[in-house]
Amino acid sequence: SDLIIDCGTNVGELNYSFYYKNISINYIGFEPDKDTYNCLKINKIRESDKVNNFALSNKNGEADLYVDGFGGNSSLEYFGDDKSIIIQTKTLDSLKIETPIKLFKVEAEGHEPEVLDGSLNTLKNIEYIAVDFGFERGLNQENTINSVNNILTKNNFELKNISEFRLVGLYKNLKLT
Repeated sequence: SDLIIDCGTNVGELNYSFYYKNISINYIGFEPDKDTYNCLKINKIRESDKVNNFALSNKNGEADLYVDGFGGNSSLEYFGDDKSIIIQTKTLDSLKIETPIKLFKVEAEGHEPEVLDGSLNTLKNIEYIAVDFGFERGLNQENTINSVNNILTKNNFELKNISEFRLVGLYKNLKLT
């Protein structure tokens, strides 16, 4: 019954993987692309699952979401495709989640540092963070590993594992056991 927060939930693969492995969780997902969000709602597994149609970021407001519906790579970071929609953004901190969070998955297509900046107060309640810091940021398709690592290490997280197949890391909060 641990709380899992899923930033960039797409159509709900992470939630389904917990369900498939018969692991009972409390789930909150965030998917800013409306079409993908509509699929996510159809894929909702438990009545208690909470899914939200806005982006996590470092400020509350509105922003352009550059849409890549075909590749599942829609991003708040301009990557060269001018197709965009205006969406709502919120910080994780503004949601005032008081429950301890077992896992915060961050997959924001190059916008991971901003998501974490908007989560600084909540970080103290998160045990693990899985983050995709691959080559997805902006026109130059840069990775976010240095900026993500700097934010998390300054906030008492340690990189515990990194994928052999892509730039995905698992961090543990050193202040939580």
